[in-house]
Amino acid sequence: MTDSSKKKVFISGSKSISKLTEKMLAVLDKIVQDGDTILVGDCYGVDLAVQKYLQEKGYADVVVYCSGEQPRNHVVGAVHSCSKEAVGLEGRAFQYVKDEAMCKDCDEACGFWDGKSPGTSENAKRVQLLGKPFRYVYFEH
Repeated sequence: MTDSSKKKVFISGSKSISKLTEKMLAVLDKIVQDGDTILVGDCYGVDLAVQKYLQEKGYADVVVYCSGEQPRNHVVGAVHSCSKEAVGLEGRAFQYVKDEAMCKDCDEACGFWDGKSPGTSENAKRVQLLGKPFRYVYFEH
């Protein structure tokens, strides 16, 4: 695969999901098989579960985005800090800085969603407003 055909895929997801389903793992396995770069946040829930799965697979073409200077959770890949853009912000607005950056930086995105997470829903809207593809993989208990 040439670098020009390599995609950046943003994986977003619900904080309530700590165990990935077979459908979610299949999405990650396809990205790994294609050799694409995975962009993921530093939160618990899906972000951390995705990082742990990719670490177990030995896949390090991952960039973990954080709004602070250091990520809250980081087990695989490089770190991209958005701390300069987040100065003076708090709470959800602070965390959305990294989400907005991943939406901008990705070529496409996928949300591992419980049907409730407002952050995942916001990411879907952001990505689609940028004219990029977004799909949901729903969490099934």
